[in-house]
Amino acid sequence: MNVVEASFNGTFRTILILVIAWMVLRMFLRYQRAQNPPPARRTNEPQRPAGEVRIERTDSKDGQGRSGGSIVDADFEEIK
Repeated sequence: MNVVEASFNGTFRTILILVIAWMVLRMFLRYQRAQNPPPARRTNEPQRPAGEVRIERTDSKDGQGRSGGSIVDADFEEIK
């Protein structure tokens, strides 16, 4: 079995290659994100003030809600 010593130049070269690869990958991902921007917010929904919560039902196409399943309410106690 051969013992290989790590040299300063080899370690520095490896770190430099990894940094360059990371920068190229980051630049590529930024380019991809610029080509395919995330979808814009839906404008047909009214704007709500910050902190307002609403629960919306997602009905199926035939007008009936989800069938089956067991829904359990969780009781809680407020700690003061």
